[in-house]
Amino acid sequence: MKMKQLVITVLSGFINVTAVLFPKWNAEYLFDLLCKVKRVGISEKGRIFLEKGQTQYLDIDGFSAALHKWGSGDKNLLFLHGWMSNSQRWAPYVEQLDLNEYTVYALDAPGHGMARGNRLNLEVYRKAMVQSIDLIGEVETLVCHSLGSLVGSYGYLHNEKIAINRFIIMGAPSGVDAIFIYFKDLVGLSKKAMQNLEVKINEVLQLPHNEIGIAQFIEKVERPVLVVHERTDRITPFEPIRVASEWASNGSPHPKRNQKQIATFFTEGQDHNLKSTETVDRVLQFINNR
Repeated sequence: MKMKQLVITVLSGFINVTAVLFPKWNAEYLFDLLCKVKRVGISEKGRIFLEKGQTQYLDIDGFSAALHKWGSGDKNLLFLHGWMSNSQRWAPYVEQLDLNEYTVYALDAPGHGMARGNRLNLEVYRKAMVQSIDLIGEVETLVCHSLGSLVGSYGYLHNEKIAINRFIIMGAPSGVDAIFIYFKDLVGLSKKAMQNLEVKINEVLQLPHNEIGIAQFIEKVERPVLVVHERTDRITPFEPIRVASEWASNGSPHPKRNQKQIATFFTEGQDHNLKSTETVDRVLQFINNR
């Protein structure tokens, strides 16, 4: 533990010095560090599950993504996993859905699951989602977890005509700024280093980073949404999600507030992964519109 802390201290000092001396190089270095993925392997059970489907590989600006498919129904579902996860997490859902009614797709983002590489950023993930929708057609329900929830929200904020009819947002980070704060605290970045990173991030994203968040999504979305979150989540705090959801339901001055269909399912005693039977059942209920 002491060695790890020493490495972080040395790295922090190096980054904060180069932030002043070489700001452009510093921004590129920080962005690359932020996007580096520590891959989580696929279990044997997960491999068996994925092999039951069909997989095709996508190229997104030189990044690799893997799109898995099960079923042959008229209604398309698309699942997006979070950071350091993969499509095997969706097995409990796929195994309980009627695959004559639904065609189910799950995307392994670059650097995750069966996709190649070891880098991922929000813009590449958004493009992978959009490319998937271009291939499969209109999506009845987009089901997202963690970073995937931010990607789904970003996709709608970027293009409100995106071919998704309903959204399920699970364990969502409040926004890009929340990721910045986590990264800043983890590495110990100076104000100048953070400014450099913000410039680089805004060059990559299609919207300013401070305009990408769950609150902005809920304010603008005009399609049914189910928000699922654990009250004691230590990775993506609950309070900003609660406030955004209640604002939409109870007190929004938005002129189209009454048209909003924001449902919530806030859990107790789970963790960020939200893998309990009750959560799976609630999500399936929303998908099946019962």
